[in-house]
Parts: sequence; C-alpha cells; structure tokens
Amino acid sequence: MGIDEWRAEIDEIDRKLLRLLNRRAELAMRVGRWKRGAAMPIRDRNRERDVLSRACRGNTGPLDEGAVRRLFRHIIRESRRVAARVARPRQARVEQERP
Repeated sequence: MGIDEWRAEIDEIDRKLLRLLNRRAELAMRVGRWKRGAAMPIRDRNRERDVLSRACRGNTGPLDEGAVRRLFRHIIRESRRVAARVARPRQARVEQERP
C-alpha cells in the first residue's frame, strides 16, 4: 500500500466522520428543541464531563488524552451551538434574522 491508497483511505474516513458529525448535530438539535419545551438550559456540564471521560476511556491511541479532550471539547461546543440555535424562543430568532 502506498501514499495514494493511504490518502484515499483518509478521504473515506473523512467522509464518514462528516456524516457522523452531522448526525450528531441533528440529534443535538432534537435535544435543544426538547430542552426548549422543558425550559431547561442547553448546557449540561455533567453530561459534557461524562462524554469527555467516556471518550478518553475508550481511546486506544495513537492520539493522546489531550488530543482526544481537545477534539471532543470542540465537537461538544459545536453541538451545543446547534442545539442553542433551535432552542431559542421563536421571537428571539425572528428579531435576530431581521436586517
């Protein structure tokens, strides 16, 4: 196997990662809508801590724990952003969308 095959495999992994990240974002949007209906805050620090811990426990390398934490913090941050976008009251969204 040479560099072209490795790059092709990386490209395929990137496509799969993007599909999974978008699926995660769709689920975060559902959670955001549910939290809006339940009048709950978007951020759940305990849940975020659990996600980070689970990711680090499941890591078999070669990424080190710091890299895994940084990657998952960013994923969590973006998921929270997407959830917040749909969780805002409709009036706030309308006001922000006006020119």
